[in-house]
Formats: sequence, structure tokens, C-alpha cells
Amino acid sequence: MPIIAAVALALPASLFTSPQAPDVPTIAEGDPIPAWLTHASPARLTDAVERLVGFGTRHTLSETESDTHGIGAARRWLRLELETIAAETGGRLEVKEQRFHTTVRGKNAELVNVYGFLPGRVNDPLGRTYVISGHYDSRASKSLDALSPAPGANDDASGTAVVLEVARLLSAGEFEANLVFLLVPGEEQGLFGSKHFANEAEELGIDVEGMITNDIVGGTEGGNGVRDEITIRCYSASDDEGKSRALARAIASSAERYVPDAKVKLVFRSDRFGRGGDHQSFHKKGFPAARLTEANEHYGRQHQDVRVEDGIAYGDLAEHVSGDYMAKVARVNAAAVAEMALAPPPPTRVSMRAAVSYDTQLGWAPSIPRPPGQSRDESKPTHSYEIVWRDTTAPLWTGSQAVPAVIRVQPARDRRPERQVVQGTIEGVTADTHFFGVRAVSALGHRSRVSLPSRP
Repeated sequence: MPIIAAVALALPASLFTSPQAPDVPTIAEGDPIPAWLTHASPARLTDAVERLVGFGTRHTLSETESDTHGIGAARRWLRLELETIAAETGGRLEVKEQRFHTTVRGKNAELVNVYGFLPGRVNDPLGRTYVISGHYDSRASKSLDALSPAPGANDDASGTAVVLEVARLLSAGEFEANLVFLLVPGEEQGLFGSKHFANEAEELGIDVEGMITNDIVGGTEGGNGVRDEITIRCYSASDDEGKSRALARAIASSAERYVPDAKVKLVFRSDRFGRGGDHQSFHKKGFPAARLTEANEHYGRQHQDVRVEDGIAYGDLAEHVSGDYMAKVARVNAAAVAEMALAPPPPTRVSMRAAVSYDTQLGWAPSIPRPPGQSRDESKPTHSYEIVWRDTTAPLWTGSQAVPAVIRVQPARDRRPERQVVQGTIEGVTADTHFFGVRAVSALGHRSRVSLPSRP
């Protein structure tokens, strides 16, 4: 007998839905995310970009002692902004720094990551954590030119401003997971800041369940003349349909639900061709990571000395970024991270039985295990699950089926300990032609990242 059918003997039929294409879920009454998103401020984002541009250059090797010029002044201002956000949102946001020494193209330098840490309800600093990042350094045409003006309005004062704005939107909230609002230097010369944070996270054993970097997220007019105020590209790498790709799909799904005036365009490439970003530092460590960037870049405004040449203006100036567009990007970030951090953890130990079968059976470890000694009848799940599937060539999930959080106990055997497992069967959909996954869903409908079986 199929597993779902067997469980249904003891459960009301209302707990199940028939296999169907996933619709955009309605927003439940009491869901706090929409209210948080309404506070995104285009004016505040524009002001932050202009303030960062005002430091003249934020080159990784630029001035560190001045209070008005160079990267040192910029990072001190960023720390003050995070401290102000902490004070305005209840004081739970912890403002921290990571100072480290490295060699930047043969030059010794002390770099500083500045970040805000918002602890989750479990209060475990090593527990499930989501990181929202931007790099605050800038550069002129030559990568080691630490003296020339390098306003870096779009690359990446825009991403830095978005991170600050997301911190403002979410720091008054309470989440199941930790949130980190990370601002890093050294991106332009080798992703130094993000590499350091990712290395530390790996060494400490921090459970980074998702990382989003925001890089070049302020422009709406590309060098090709196309203007696009709606689309945000989302880049993700994949190792055999891995976690980063699943994170990208979750970002797009949250945006569709909570930010309908934005369109997240999934790009199944690690980054723009021949280029890179801070998400790659996390992906290489096995953490789910993705990059958000504008729809159409203007290369005459990136990595350019500020000048006019042959009647053409070059330079990454504040006048070329849009507060409204940055506010949209901030809402997309906040919606995705808030939904995942309010949802139960993604399921683990996902397995699949589907060989020589018209049906597909999945099993997984529960996101929230049943406490020892508690019977199934005593357990009142505050969440459920959803099995999703798609054709192997389809970019998005095309089918879904709800599964209640009914935990079965597999007794210990063959030197294997006792295990708790949730199971579900999708009848009439074969794994010969489909990929499958499963996600956890909170009582308010917040969805985790999809977890894939070891053999998708």
C-alpha cells in the first residue's frame, strides 16, 4: 500500500491535497512579512549611496585614518549606521567586526568586515543562519589605484545600501534562525572579505543555510540602451542540482509571493561570464549562495576613472542609481530571507525510492524532531511539508503535494540507531522523467529551501 494512503487511514482527508502545479500561495492572516516590506525607503537608500560616494574612494588599500575620506572612514560610518539601526529596533542587533591581515596584490593590508548579527529564537550563534551581503569597497580603472576618485555608486554602494535597508526592515522581527547583515571589503581584488567570513563560518561550524550577495543593484538603464525597472537577475552555481540552485529558486518564489512588482530572473550560471562575486566564496565552502544584480549593466559606469572622453561620460556616479529600484531589491532580499528564517529548517536525509515504479516515494528526517518519549498522538505539529517535482529540463518546480508532519519511528537495526522519518508518495509521477524535492512549511505558510534527495 502506498505510504500516503496508509497514513490517511488515521488522518482526516483535509490534511492532504491532490498533486497539482504549485500556485503562488496566498498570504496568511498574521503574516508579518508584508508589513515589514512596506518600510523600504527609496530616499534612505539614495542617501546611503550618496554618503558612501562622498568618501571619495573606498579602495581596499585607500586611506584608513581620515574621518572623511577613504575606506577607513566608510567602514566606521557603516558601523555607526548598524549601531543606529540596533538602537532603533530594540537593541537585539549585535554589531560586530572581523579584522584580519592579508596580502592584496603584493601589498600588506588590514581589512575589516563589518556586520550586524540578529540572533534567532533558539539563541544559538552556530545554528541555522542566513547572510545578506554587499561589498563596500570601490575601484577606479586600475585595480590597485588607491588614490584616484572611485565613487562606486552602483558597484557596490548600491548593494551596501540594500544590506543596511534590509537590516532596518528585519531587525525588529523575531526569527527561528539567525540573520547576518554583512558588509565586506576586498571584493574588487579577490573577494577577500567574503572569503574570510566563509572560512570562519566553516571553521566554527556555523550552519549557513543561505547567503545572498547584492552587487550592482542600483541601475535601471544598461549600456545597450535598455531600461528595466522590474527585473533582478539571480545567479547561482550548481553541483548536480545543488543547494545554491535551490536557494535561487526559493528567492524567486518568495519574490513572486511578496514582491509582485519585481521579477527575479534565474540565471543558471555561477556569475556573469568570466566574472565573479562574493557568493562564490560561500558556494565553494558548500553553503547555499546566490547573487542578485540588476537586469542590464552599463560597463561604462563600472571600474572606470571618472572622465569625459570623446563626448562620452564614464564613471560610477550616484546620479545613475535609482532609489525605487534599490528599494525593490531590498524588498526581494527581505522577503526571501524572512520567509526562510520564519520557516522550519529544510528537511535533511532526503531519500527516494522510485526504481521500476510508476510512483515516487520520498522519506526524510523531520525538520523538527518529536521529543523523546512523546507519542504520535501527543505530538501537535506546527508545520507540514510539501513534495515538489518538475520535468528534468524545466527550470522551476511544476508540481506539488502537501504532506502532514506525521513522524514514524524506524527502530534500530544492523547497528543503525533509531530514526525518525516522514514519508510521502506521489502517485503517477515517475522519477524516470522528473526531479523531486521536499520543503518544510510553517503554520503561516512560510516555506524553507527545497531539499533534494542524494539521487535527484
